[in-house]
Amino acid sequence: MKNPIRFVRTACLLAALVAGGTVPVSSSVAERMSPERTNPRHLSRVAEKPKWRMKRVSVVKKTIYETPRKAGLLFMDSRPMRQVVELDQTATDACRVGQFRRFGGGFVRIGGEVYRAARARDIRGPRNVGAQDGIYVFKREGSTRCTVYLADKR
Repeated sequence: MKNPIRFVRTACLLAALVAGGTVPVSSSVAERMSPERTNPRHLSRVAEKPKWRMKRVSVVKKTIYETPRKAGLLFMDSRPMRQVVELDQTATDACRVGQFRRFGGGFVRIGGEVYRAARARDIRGPRNVGAQDGIYVFKREGSTRCTVYLADKR
């Protein structure tokens, strides 16, 4: 035995429990332990607000908030796509990195296929990609293989 005193204390406690059945508890301890009574400060008031307030910094928002226009058919053409529209390489490059996006617009039907499309006023993009007059046709929009075509103004 490494610590004989601990053994003696444990033995005395066990003997008292066996002989008395339970350890006597004072009335004040029993009152505090009852489930009907809890600490009087427990959830009795709301957390205090700090006395100092941080001043709100006014920052100019650069996010574009715009409700999309009603989507609809912008134009139809039965000819193949290569005869109706031409590739806009700068808009395609910007679309592939997520900088050339359409807000609103509609769709077009070219050669029996349906594509998403938008007018120049429905496009938000970087300054170096100026939206020209006409209708932008998006193929695989929202991916890194996005391709943007420009149709003549109709």
